[in-house]
Amino acid sequence: MFSSSTSPLTIHHRPRNRNTYIAITQEGEVCVRTPLKDEKRIRSILREKEGWINAKLLTIRSRPSQAHTLGENIRFRGEVMALEHFERLHQKVTKETNPLHIEKQYHQFYKNEAILTLPSRIDHYAQKMNLKPKEIRYKRMKRRWGSCSSAGVVTFNTLMLQLSYEHIDYIIVHELAHLKQMNHSHEFHALVRTILADEKRLRCELKAIRIS
Repeated sequence: MFSSSTSPLTIHHRPRNRNTYIAITQEGEVCVRTPLKDEKRIRSILREKEGWINAKLLTIRSRPSQAHTLGENIRFRGEVMALEHFERLHQKVTKETNPLHIEKQYHQFYKNEAILTLPSRIDHYAQKMNLKPKEIRYKRMKRRWGSCSSAGVVTFNTLMLQLSYEHIDYIIVHELAHLKQMNHSHEFHALVRTILADEKRLRCELKAIRIS
């Protein structure tokens, strides 16, 4: 469940309300308006809505103020880091003046990192799930974090290197699971959940993250 230490929670008792309503403020505060007095029941409702709440909170926290600035910093593995931490990329970017050329250097960096770091994670989960993709590909995609063809070819969006480790692992497990279930059925999500217990939370969070 979301942490009240990082996400303030306010409960307003409204006896005339027929239902319990949950709202997320622009500042990331979780506000509950409810006719209920039983705190355990209120907490139970919050747990039921955990995925939705976390997705909304993630949307707020991922707004442009936390986005990377081209040529100055970079979003990498869930953090925005100064470009100086990546010497080779920094050297290439400082030579460019055209924003499109700078963006191209960013995408090449993500692709290189994907090819270098993802195979071991993919192999780890493939063995754990007793699955063997026919081929693994890496490319930039505008609308999806990954895909899996009926022929067993799994493709990963190189922009996933912007994400945290747990989101990267979710994408890997998600696409590998399609080797068994070419759909998003209950059985599919159950399969993912056997590997990642937080499957539902991670899925909701990823839906709230815009690919850019």
